[in-house]
Amino acid sequence: MTIRWGLLGCGDIASKRVADAIIADERSELAAACRRTEHLLEDFGKRFDIPTLTTSAKQLFAREDLDAIYIATPVYRHCAQTIAAAQAGKHVLVEKPMAYSPAECQRMITACSTAKVTLGVAYYRRFYPVVLRLAELIADGTLGRPLSILATTGNPTRFPTEDWRVVKALGGGGPLMDIGSHRLDLFLQLFGRPRHVQASCAPSPEHDTEDMASLLIEFENRCHGVLQCYFGTVDTPDRLEVIGTDGRATTEDLNGGDLTIITAEGRRTESHPPHANLHAPLISDFTDALLSGRPPTVTGELGMATNDIMATAYRETTGNHR
Repeated sequence: MTIRWGLLGCGDIASKRVADAIIADERSELAAACRRTEHLLEDFGKRFDIPTLTTSAKQLFAREDLDAIYIATPVYRHCAQTIAAAQAGKHVLVEKPMAYSPAECQRMITACSTAKVTLGVAYYRRFYPVVLRLAELIADGTLGRPLSILATTGNPTRFPTEDWRVVKALGGGGPLMDIGSHRLDLFLQLFGRPRHVQASCAPSPEHDTEDMASLLIEFENRCHGVLQCYFGTVDTPDRLEVIGTDGRATTEDLNGGDLTIITAEGRRTESHPPHANLHAPLISDFTDALLSGRPPTVTGELGMATNDIMATAYRETTGNHR
């Protein structure tokens, strides 16, 4: 059986990775695409040889020759579009962050459950070999008793004021929502659920969102997590580090995959590069989930857990600035 995909949103991430990932998957077919701007849609359709193109999301959802919809639109559209797709009987894989708020996440989960369709969230870094290696080092005791996890990341882009990533009404926030959410998802993967979140999100002088955010998280296992994320910085590392009582493991470039492990036995470096198309393992996992009847690796509930942390962080910041 082949999963027939419809792609809603044909912008940056769809052009860079999502379309190619669907096309490359042996059990998938990119059967249709939707974008509001017709000439851009036509260019996208020609580039990826997509047989059906439409400027109407409603028409995309109504097609009987589609099994699943990949939603690659700005955050503020995720909830309504996911619900509409579910009501049309389509499985949904939605870009991160899952939605504008935890309340919207819950509406999406409920709609997909009611319609008996599968919901997944595109936190593709969970599939990185270097992240899976970190999980092994934690599980097999190489690092001793886990103490903390640290992530520092930034995007050097100086976004224009109209870009949805820096308009709160469209993206829900700044770097915390956009790039911080990916790292928070890894925190949940490696250290489990949080029990307490402290945060400060510094307002940007140019936009109505933050341009830097710092979070301190205590997990239910009493380990700590620290996240720092930025927009508009130069040469910001993409660091992910786990420290335990008997060692630490650090990657300075999460997308690169090199991992330095330091224990009492010494220091060594391993290489665990990701797939050439970062979205490919995500698409493969979701397709396999649909064909085998299992939940996807990144469920709606996991997506909402990340939104819960971010919502708490923004509330904490509001309280700190009163």
